[in-house]
Amino acid sequence: MQFTLNRRSTVPMYRQLAAELREQIVSGAMAEGYRLPPERELASRLEVNRTTVLQAYQQLKDEGLIASKVGKGTFVLPLQHIETARIPVVRHEPIDEEPKPSVVRPPWSVLFSDYSNRFTYHDIASAERAQRGDTIIDFATGSPNPADIPDDLLRSVSIEAFESREFDGQPESPIEGFDELRALLAEHMSTRGVQCDVRNVMVLSGSEQGIDLIVRAFVNPGDCVLVEQSTFFPALQTFRSADARIIGVPVDEHGMRTDLLDGYCARFRPKLIYTVPTFQNPTGTTLPPERRSELIDVARRYQCLIVEDDAYGDLWYGGESSDAHRPIPLKGMENAGYVMYLSTFSKTVTSGLRTGWVVADPHVINRLAALRRMVDQHTSTSSQRICLELLKEGRVAEHLRSLIKAYRIRRDAAIAALERYAPDEVYWTVPAGGYYIWVSLPDGVRSLDVLESCRSQGVTFMPGSVFDVDEMDDSHIRLNFVRPDAADIDTGIRIIGETIAQM
Repeated sequence: MQFTLNRRSTVPMYRQLAAELREQIVSGAMAEGYRLPPERELASRLEVNRTTVLQAYQQLKDEGLIASKVGKGTFVLPLQHIETARIPVVRHEPIDEEPKPSVVRPPWSVLFSDYSNRFTYHDIASAERAQRGDTIIDFATGSPNPADIPDDLLRSVSIEAFESREFDGQPESPIEGFDELRALLAEHMSTRGVQCDVRNVMVLSGSEQGIDLIVRAFVNPGDCVLVEQSTFFPALQTFRSADARIIGVPVDEHGMRTDLLDGYCARFRPKLIYTVPTFQNPTGTTLPPERRSELIDVARRYQCLIVEDDAYGDLWYGGESSDAHRPIPLKGMENAGYVMYLSTFSKTVTSGLRTGWVVADPHVINRLAALRRMVDQHTSTSSQRICLELLKEGRVAEHLRSLIKAYRIRRDAAIAALERYAPDEVYWTVPAGGYYIWVSLPDGVRSLDVLESCRSQGVTFMPGSVFDVDEMDDSHIRLNFVRPDAADIDTGIRIIGETIAQM
């Protein structure tokens, strides 16, 4: 069975593959009962993403050409079945009975756009359903505990924001955001070691919007994007939607292996390097200063841009009195414009406050603003007013201090519970900040099996495959230690540890 896929064609590869399979089935080259290769095997043979094969198979299933049986594989259907699959069955009803209308459902896989078909959908919905239970201990959701949302603070700043007369005569925001808010964000960035001004800042409806706009601005179909091998999965979806070639760079306990970057850039010539260098999602690792410098140097040499996603950078659990060892963003280490920095208030204030920002060269800000006209025009004026009040008089900084104190306690409780309950063959990161502990499972123990068992006992977390570029990591789990109540952390991790031990 030979296939010829044109990687330079504008026709998506899954459609090319489906067309070739269809031709072989219709011509008789693949006879009735012919067993097609498993998705992973065919993807490996063709050197394509498994999603490409899944989408091709699904299209042929919708056309009535093939079918899958659990545990047996995917087979070519008999010709009679193929023919009748497209011909409605006509039944002669008794004259005295009203005929029942036939329902012909739309062929969804054909009607959905190529853009939407490139997304990979994970089993997040079932996790969310499980998390709605009153007794669930939730290590899965990538957001803070609702009890940590500063209701009193938000209520007071909201009242002040809407009583202010500063916005009279300017009810709508510029696309880039209100200048006063942009100036305050630039001032906030200076506390992290990033020097910028209003021209470098654009307010966003969440940092994920920034990823989407950057991809629209820079990535053509087929362009290469380098990422950490395990990374923020909505970013992977955005890159896939642009038909980018996503290459995962190996990581270790210190983050991306920047010693390998020169070879990756020489071979793949990436357009972008996307990284979460500080308290990484999902691994919790932090890139050391020397690796940060190496990453920037490689980007300069190969003329590729860096997208720095820093959603958790303000949540550093280091020394309380000194910032000497606090990680400096990549954006604070270069001023030539190679780094585009993203952050958000959703991880430090509330996930419902969909307000983030990008710091970049003014050329980039202008291009993103032009593209944004097609998306949402500007960030909600109400959200911007609230953020203005939060940034004034150090209110965010004060809130962060209390949050860091509480989160440090939860992190230490989670680590202590892992030390107490996890089998000896289990390893984990000890994050210096952020939300996540990355747990390595013993050989032969599958994260999805552990998850299924733990869910039945009222505990949930995220499996490593969700974050893996190749969707094959079944040996890690991600624990969000800030999400559950502090009193539930020990119980939840005991259940996880005992489940791993039993397997």
